[in-house]
Amino acid sequence: MLIPAQDDQVLWMRGIECHQRGNLDEAERCYRRIDPHHPGYPYVLANLGLLLDARGEYAAAESSFLRALALDPTHYSTLVNYSNTLLAIGRMNEAESLCRRGIAAKPDGMEAHCLLGNVLSAVGRLAEAEIAYGRALAIRQDAVEALLGLGNVMTRLGRHDEAVLYYRRALAIRPGMAGAMGNLGLVLTTLGKLEEAQATLQAAIALDPENPCHRLNLGLCLGALNRLDQAQAVYRQALAIRPDNLEILSNLLFLHNYREDGDLTVSLADARHYGELVAAKATPFVHHPDHHAPHRRLRIGLVSGDLLNHPVGFFLDGVIPWVVQEALDLYVYSNCDREDDLTQRLRDSIPMWRNVMGMTDETLARRIHADEIDILMDLSGHTGRNRLPVFAWKPAPIQVTWLGFFATTGLASMDYILGDPYNLPEEEAGHFVETPWRLPQCYLAFTPPDLAIGVNDLPAARDGFITFGSCNKINKLNDGVIACWARLLDAVPESRLLIKNQSLADPMVRQEMLRRFLLHGIPSERILLEGPSSRELYFEVYHRIDIALDPFPYPGVTTSVEGLWMGVPFITRKGKRYLSHQGESILANAGLADWIAGDIEEYVAKAVHFSARREELAALRLDLRPRVLRSPLFDTRGFAGHLAQAWSGMWHAWCAQGRRG
Repeated sequence: MLIPAQDDQVLWMRGIECHQRGNLDEAERCYRRIDPHHPGYPYVLANLGLLLDARGEYAAAESSFLRALALDPTHYSTLVNYSNTLLAIGRMNEAESLCRRGIAAKPDGMEAHCLLGNVLSAVGRLAEAEIAYGRALAIRQDAVEALLGLGNVMTRLGRHDEAVLYYRRALAIRPGMAGAMGNLGLVLTTLGKLEEAQATLQAAIALDPENPCHRLNLGLCLGALNRLDQAQAVYRQALAIRPDNLEILSNLLFLHNYREDGDLTVSLADARHYGELVAAKATPFVHHPDHHAPHRRLRIGLVSGDLLNHPVGFFLDGVIPWVVQEALDLYVYSNCDREDDLTQRLRDSIPMWRNVMGMTDETLARRIHADEIDILMDLSGHTGRNRLPVFAWKPAPIQVTWLGFFATTGLASMDYILGDPYNLPEEEAGHFVETPWRLPQCYLAFTPPDLAIGVNDLPAARDGFITFGSCNKINKLNDGVIACWARLLDAVPESRLLIKNQSLADPMVRQEMLRRFLLHGIPSERILLEGPSSRELYFEVYHRIDIALDPFPYPGVTTSVEGLWMGVPFITRKGKRYLSHQGESILANAGLADWIAGDIEEYVAKAVHFSARREELAALRLDLRPRVLRSPLFDTRGFAGHLAQAWSGMWHAWCAQGRRG
């Protein structure tokens, strides 16, 4: 490597030493005093650019890199460092180009291959990223950066067991790496290995206490363990470190939904705070309706990260083909980094499909605005892979949140929240920043699973006892739910309770669940616990359940409708906010309003009542699938019509307001 000579040599070595020790001011002074005419000056400029990048001075860093490349266009370290800066500021195409130039300049340069993997991963080209990281590892088997990159890619592809292996390999090479521990802990949480996940994440926090991401991941783990107070405290600690971290705020807002004792004023204040943060970073577009606008063909945009085998995808699957027949132009902005068979079916129905992974909020907002979208639909709310900050830019004149989240987004730029008369009662309008818009029947329509599985006879007729069941996440099973279910088990002699959830693969979680029921006098032999399975085997579990039980205040949605399709009715409790009304909406639209309880006493009484009427229960079971298939719950065509009417109504109201204004 060429380096400056004579006096410049001293400055060069001093600059490198200060740079490595973090004394960036002194390092910069040394670099800038080196003679720019020396043949080794591109190295100086490359290091100076790297230093400026570390400070976040990206424009100055870019200027330094460009000067270096003007002197030597194939200078490897400059190409790599410059591409890393471009990655940081979201200029992905240029970053990729520079990575490939770096590889051409030095084919065995591990750093360029690894950085190319980072770029490809950031834009959602995960299969290509996997190849790039693999090439980096082929050059150097102990390349920790490549191992971490592969772990991240495997996580996003849903190949979690492989992700664990890569993270463990990285930690074997560099044991004290908090970032790898944090990522490993998150994957272990996803796999339901919650005890190990918690210990791993606590170790990551001990190593890197100022990194809020580790506390964010620990909060997710504690939430999965149903330790809601601890999870909330951890999220608040993370926000104390990074008050403007939107992901932490979204997770805190999501956690509020699980709390029976949650204070609505607190959750609404947190949501408004989120809205203020994203509004401060956005420059909203201005929209002016013309006099002919009310009667033209509307362009509808859907923004989601869940257009695959996911509850949001399941609900849209049968609706989209009917929506596209409603004289509308449909655009999709998919923020998902993987696709499956359901994604492909949706794509086949929607020609205007844009993958927006890796786009900055401003870039995506400008793309939506350029597409001249009239009504933009958020299908995520404060769930994973959401793009809520884009809505603060107001790229469309009308913006609506629906389906993915059951509370306010907190964004003043979100005009409406979509629901129905059951989950958006008039008296609760003050719960939202948005204006409630009610569809006439149900706020969703379900597509029947594409499975050849029938409804069986009542299990109690075979077993001689009633089996209650729940396939909901265990973090919905708060202490009040456990106490209620214990009471009804005690009131229905010989009955059993079957709980199925992925987290129950963890022996610690199973033991804790049994302990919680034992505190109420329910022995372990009456509690049947099952972990994860294939989707087909998941549906077969309903062949062993007579009556499903809805948790509260966070009821089931997808699992509830799937249970009805399998002939299994459920008992729900009336709620006090949008989220907790979901069971009421589903049962009312299924024609099963008598399965809705007003309070805990009535919840237990209904369990006793229906359990004692086994002939009626058996007849209902055999009739339930055809009944719900005829109901609004599965009327995708009718629902598409109601959705189109809602969009038309919103559009006409906006145009009328514009004319008056």
